[in-house]
Amino acid sequence: MPSTYRTHLVNPRLGAYFGIFASAVVAQFLVLLILERLGISDEVLRLGVLFGPPALFVAIGVLSASTTGVDFFAAGRRVPAVCSGLVMAITAIGSTGLLAWTGAFYINGFDAWCLSSGAITGFVIMGVAIAPFVRKSGTYTVPSFLARRFHSRLLRITAASVFIVPMLLILTAELTMTLWTASLLVGLRPEFLAMGAAVVIIATVGFGGMRGVGWVCTAQAITVIIAIVTLAAMIGVVATNFPVSQLSYGPVLRAIGRLEGAQQIPITQTSALAFALAGNGFEAVTTRFASPYGSVGSLSFMFANLNVAAGIAAGPWLLPRNGTTVGVYDARKSLGWAVFFFGLIVITLSALAVFMRDYSMRDMVGRTPADLPQWFATLRDLGLATVKSDVQSLSISSFAIRRDAVLYALALASGFPLIVLYLILAGVIAAGLAAAAATTYAIATLLSEDVIGGLKWEPPSDAVRIGFARLMTVVVVLAGLTFVTVVKTDPLRLFFWAVGLTGASAFPVVLLSVWWKRLTPFGAFASILTGFGVGITATLAAQVGVLGFAPELAAGLGIIPALVMAIVISKISSIPARPVLEQVREMRIPGGETIYDRELRLLRQRQSSRRTG
Repeated sequence: MPSTYRTHLVNPRLGAYFGIFASAVVAQFLVLLILERLGISDEVLRLGVLFGPPALFVAIGVLSASTTGVDFFAAGRRVPAVCSGLVMAITAIGSTGLLAWTGAFYINGFDAWCLSSGAITGFVIMGVAIAPFVRKSGTYTVPSFLARRFHSRLLRITAASVFIVPMLLILTAELTMTLWTASLLVGLRPEFLAMGAAVVIIATVGFGGMRGVGWVCTAQAITVIIAIVTLAAMIGVVATNFPVSQLSYGPVLRAIGRLEGAQQIPITQTSALAFALAGNGFEAVTTRFASPYGSVGSLSFMFANLNVAAGIAAGPWLLPRNGTTVGVYDARKSLGWAVFFFGLIVITLSALAVFMRDYSMRDMVGRTPADLPQWFATLRDLGLATVKSDVQSLSISSFAIRRDAVLYALALASGFPLIVLYLILAGVIAAGLAAAAATTYAIATLLSEDVIGGLKWEPPSDAVRIGFARLMTVVVVLAGLTFVTVVKTDPLRLFFWAVGLTGASAFPVVLLSVWWKRLTPFGAFASILTGFGVGITATLAAQVGVLGFAPELAAGLGIIPALVMAIVISKISSIPARPVLEQVREMRIPGGETIYDRELRLLRQRQSSRRTG
């Protein structure tokens, strides 16, 4: 048997495949647009949008079926950097980002950038300080990386048990937003649509694992980009005579500033620790769009950035994605692509929020409550907006829109054909399914690989490992849908809690595992448990008012104690053994065979020799 490792090659036809998919999505919506113009019923259009793209997603998931471990858990390590980066970007944004972030931009203006700038910072930290070294280790999960870094099976189980908690919060948020959007599209209750979402997610994850997640989520990300870029281009042509509205809305923003001044919206700065981002209820515009720190204080803005950055950089639902690339160099490139695509989507969302505020001020301000534009009347009938009825002339603060309905409202207010509105909803559903599928895969892999199989160093056969992972996929999907019916909390708040707990429990130990060879298993234990414990305690204390801090950001207070505990406990523990130090040294060498692949290859050789001997 050869002792050299095999170079994994990227499929040269991937560009053609995804080009065909993008053409199919565009063609589908063009056909629906023609049917709309011909007078086909609105119900048929809505059902076509609801079932059309998901049917393509299911087909890709089934065709991506995997039978080998490296295919199921690492997509064969032959995913192009651009696809890997695209999947990470859309997984980090999800439907929560598309809806809640757009609404926060519209209502809070500049202050909402604490979300997106923190995520971009997290991707940069991941690309520079974490991802290349985790990619060289080659493990399929973050707890597996920690277990092999410290030669501790108990640490593996502990880390997996802790990391599952914030990922369940992410899964609940994404499923909540996805089902709410689907119900808005077809008018059914979210509970009736849950089974369809479960089918798509199980088809995405269950058949192909990481390979299925990679290819299906790439298709879903393409759908998202087509949707929001199309809307932005159409509005840009109408409003600025330039299709790239992300670069041309400066005059619109200046006009908004003048209208805000005429409406006497004050330029204020709130207290440094204030954190009043828009919630998921009815929200009125009370601050200027371009004025900083009107609803989020300067210290809270900075701390929100750090919270989100730490959670994204060490996210156990994001970090293993780098293991699918061909090598360390491609892992670095994938993070560059992630920053690019994430930035493209966020800049587009902020531009759309500017246009929505412009529509609101031009179409609503100065009217009477009895003389509302049709698009706002539709929102009010759907329960997505409200207006004061006891005023003679509407001001900017006389009406309110649900934060998560701002993107929907913009598509209505623009006056474009209804199919454009449905295209936006299809993009939101695709983003939610992508984030939910990636998170489901991460949780299922942690359960099967690290919790069930964490007590033994030698993994079972590929068939057994894949079988357990598929079983856990079904369990996680059912658990996530159950959580959606039980947990009635703002999805954006769930996102903040998830990244805060991830940053507190995972970021210090993962970062020190790469950059500090002196870190010991006891220090890693102390870091994970301290960060998680302090994060949970601080969140509960802030929630009940004991701690004078925003509950959404309180979990991040565990980052510093976790870092300190890791250093202190490691300093009073014995120095790691030579094999551990050598593994850390090898992990920092970008070239050569992946460490885990080499260990697995040698293990299979020994097992084969024992069977033949």
